[in-house]
Amino acid sequence: MKKHLLVASDIHDDDQAFELLAKKAEDNDCLALLYAGDLNIENCMVSSLLQVRNFLFIPVQGNCDNKWDWTDVGINLPLYRTCSFNGLKIFISHGHIYTDPSSAGLCDKDFDIVINGHTHVNNLSEQLIDGKRIIFMNPGSPSRPRGYSKPSYGTIVFNEDTSVCFRLHALKGDGVLSEKTVSFNQASVRND
Repeated sequence: MKKHLLVASDIHDDDQAFELLAKKAEDNDCLALLYAGDLNIENCMVSSLLQVRNFLFIPVQGNCDNKWDWTDVGINLPLYRTCSFNGLKIFISHGHIYTDPSSAGLCDKDFDIVINGHTHVNNLSEQLIDGKRIIFMNPGSPSRPRGYSKPSYGTIVFNEDTSVCFRLHALKGDGVLSEKTVSFNQASVRND
């Protein structure tokens, strides 16, 4: 049974970083690679990897992405996406235009997880919005971290006990930089 999501952002055409993440996304336990923008697929190696990928890839457009370049690899590149996995609703955007569901005209409390990139600084936090806990994840950048961040990416692991573990990982060596385990109450879990 597949049980985790890979989360990345801001690779900025670093084909080695993308190749490493693509290999992780091909793992049998991985449901999908959620990508929060700025891949810059003008790099022919990155473009080739996308064309032959063997994993579900769910990207959004970053401020450095030209959405028309993505038509060559047959991928639609919206400014934000929503999706559901294991009953949890996820909002994904790069963060340069839409930082949360309400900035895109949606209702914040309809979502359990909000994923953004853009800052190149990894961050994992939670907020209570109208009494509902929402997890915010920025996976940072695996190729161009800013500030004191390390090259990083994220995972969302669905545990058998219905808890969900959010982790930020160092790109090299897979050390865990930050971790938060959350038990979503059944009232907030929706089956799509």
